[in-house]
Amino acid sequence: MNKKELRAEIDETTRIFRSAKYYFTDFKYVHSIKFKMPIVYQTFYFFIERVFHSICVSLILDLCKLFDKREKFSLEKLCNKILLSYSKSELNNFLLENEFNKLHKTLDPEKISFLLHKLKTIRDEYYAHFDRTRTNFESIQMSSSEFDELISIAEIFIKTIELKYFGISVDFESNKGELGHAVFERLNDWEEYREKYGTLKINR
Repeated sequence: MNKKELRAEIDETTRIFRSAKYYFTDFKYVHSIKFKMPIVYQTFYFFIERVFHSICVSLILDLCKLFDKREKFSLEKLCNKILLSYSKSELNNFLLENEFNKLHKTLDPEKISFLLHKLKTIRDEYYAHFDRTRTNFESIQMSSSEFDELISIAEIFIKTIELKYFGISVDFESNKGELGHAVFERLNDWEEYREKYGTLKINR
């Protein structure tokens, strides 16, 4: 693999990662609404729960794309492509093979195998299909900290690739405008006002 080919591959991988990062941020935010904005949550309960479910489905699917080695743009498949004839490729001029192997080990299957098993089971038995015989959901439900661990592993890996091979420092943080979370704060302000003063009436 040369730099041009790596650029094309990492762009696709990054596109999937950015989507996962957005959904993870949304996951944490929407989950917090029931505690931080209980009036909004109670008023729009059904809608918020549907939004939260949709976020969970999308997040699970994106993380499976990144960590399931059978997926076309998985991090493991990317590593295998990079390592093919690595010592003879131009990539070796930017990061020695033994250094890349250290980076590769950050995707250690033993470290993430348990989390990947949960991801794939949720995807296969609940989201992609709805099996008649399913693993109990409580035993495979993903926590925020588990999602965070996978997001962090992928983020560090992609940032290192960008820096070592392309000299680019990547920032994956998003502002509130990009995330659109302010809509719930606005709703909360309105619902608090409505509960205190009632609905505004227009005099004609």
